[in-house]
Amino acid sequence: MRDLANIEAALAAAEAQVPHLRKGCEKRIIWADTPATKTPVCLLYIHGFSATGEELRPLPDLVAQALGANIHFTRLTGHGQDGDAMGRATLADWQRDVAEAVMVAETIGDDVVIMGCSTGCTLATLALAGGARAKAMIHVSPNFGLRHRAVQTLLDLPGSRHWSKYVAGSSRSFAPISETHAAYWTVKYPTTAVHVMADAVRAVRAADLSVINTPALFCFNDADQVVHPDDTRKVIARWRAQVDTIAIKQTPKDDNMGHVMAGDVFSPGQTLPLAQQMIAWVQGLPAR
Repeated sequence: MRDLANIEAALAAAEAQVPHLRKGCEKRIIWADTPATKTPVCLLYIHGFSATGEELRPLPDLVAQALGANIHFTRLTGHGQDGDAMGRATLADWQRDVAEAVMVAETIGDDVVIMGCSTGCTLATLALAGGARAKAMIHVSPNFGLRHRAVQTLLDLPGSRHWSKYVAGSSRSFAPISETHAAYWTVKYPTTAVHVMADAVRAVRAADLSVINTPALFCFNDADQVVHPDDTRKVIARWRAQVDTIAIKQTPKDDNMGHVMAGDVFSPGQTLPLAQQMIAWVQGLPAR
């Protein structure tokens, strides 16, 4: 994956072997200008649980365009396929996906800016704590603990992945709000898949975040009904490098759960102002 001339073809060939992968959900590169040309910065986007790279678009695209950056949209194992595929994924799979994505980003950009949403932020944080390098990290609605404390407690109980289905059912599903939502999210998956997300959250709790020297921008909504802002603040307090925050204010036209707070699918009115703030933040970072 370090061959600039063939990296796009290599990604496409690998994704072509993935069963039941839906169109538009695959790993891909968006070149800033000339294909197979390295840019000073690559923007790496890591999506959240059950989603794909379309999650916040065009937010990543707007930021990348302003930075003159190539974009790499990765895909976490099991996502963009079907519920059974999500149920087979492990935290180790997702960590390998992120490690590969960082390698791709380093190949197509001199520096890397990582943007994550929800569990994508969890996994990016683990990667940075494990030694991955990036110019900057942008968190959007990061998942460091669920808003529903009873559910988080259940997920944290020893052995709960083996018996939680008797409490919560064997699968989880939600009604899509649009055809686009249905196309790019997995709307039904085994309950076991949620435990993998919980594994990532616990791994961040146990990780030494003081070793991270990547500046970070945390963009989150205090009214988020999916993840808990207090857990985000705990991570902010543990982050060694420069930290800045953007308080996202939910409006009636946004995601009614207050979680996916940008992008055409859920919160289109937030996209441009959030992009402008992110661009200004990245451009204002001190030279390294």
